[in-house]
Amino acid sequence: MRRPGALSLDFRADSFDHPSGLVDAGTVIGWIDKVAYAVAASWSGMHVRARYMGNMQFRRPIPVDTRVTVQGRVVRTHAAAVHVQTRLLLPEILDDDGRPVVSTSSICVYAAEEDGVPQDVPEWIPSTPGQIERNDQARTSSIERRAVEKAMARLPFPDPEPGHDEMVSLAFIAPITEASVGGTVRGGAVMRWLDEAAGVCAARWTGHENVAAVFAGGVRFVRPVQVGDLVRVDALLVNTSERSMHVALRVHAGPRHRKDHRLVAHSISVMVDVTTSGQAGAVPQYTPESDAARRLQESSVELVRLRTEVGSAWSTPEPRVPKAPEARGAVDPTAP
Repeated sequence: MRRPGALSLDFRADSFDHPSGLVDAGTVIGWIDKVAYAVAASWSGMHVRARYMGNMQFRRPIPVDTRVTVQGRVVRTHAAAVHVQTRLLLPEILDDDGRPVVSTSSICVYAAEEDGVPQDVPEWIPSTPGQIERNDQARTSSIERRAVEKAMARLPFPDPEPGHDEMVSLAFIAPITEASVGGTVRGGAVMRWLDEAAGVCAARWTGHENVAAVFAGGVRFVRPVQVGDLVRVDALLVNTSERSMHVALRVHAGPRHRKDHRLVAHSISVMVDVTTSGQAGAVPQYTPESDAARRLQESSVELVRLRTEVGSAWSTPEPRVPKAPEARGAVDPTAP
């Protein structure tokens, strides 16, 4: 049986949900997760869980009431893992060549499982030059990404403290509306929570409400969140440049009657203060006041650099190429 290895879905954000006139990164990441999840689940034929969401550099803001197309395709499989390449297009906004603008692109990794036990997935067999190249890129990125994940896990992230001006914590019960198969919370919901916490942290630092992510993703999922769990999202400002803010993020969750909640996911986002002209404005500068804060600042800057290098293979829009013969069980290499 031929398995579907690609999917394209359209989305649109209503203006009443986004009074700023622009779609927030959390909503965008949720769209990408829906498509990537569907591709991975269709290919594996099983329940899949997000393991890693790649870096997303937003090259073009997305206006509300604009049609958005998210495309995803399988580029590699290994044991229980399905690697899905995604990109987000704006069909109503054209570039200088008359093609839809690509707002962002990334690689997403999902793991197939049954009753919490990893299950091997059908092998993806690339045959065209483009498919072989993308498979090699995914393999190389996996090796590099593991080094980044280890460095992220070693970040000296402090515990929440009262009066810590650079940190905010959001706490809530994981709602059933975010449930996926098996009663766990969708990866896209966790990423939206991360974006919301980063937005609150950046807004408090700048004193302005209209902030936006220009670099997100790179989310490492350690374990799932169960519906009904008590969730805490910590966001800590760790570095500033003239016009950007680095925010380190961590999610902890567990049963509400227990105190030993465990790490669920972690990431770093880069935020900007959006002016009335739509440009990134100058931000107040952050100066670390302790050795631990300085180590965290240095580590976060290095991690963003490493993540950018790892994700660079997926960040450049691909040129149109003639159709080539399909691989066994594969899809048209020109789509997306």
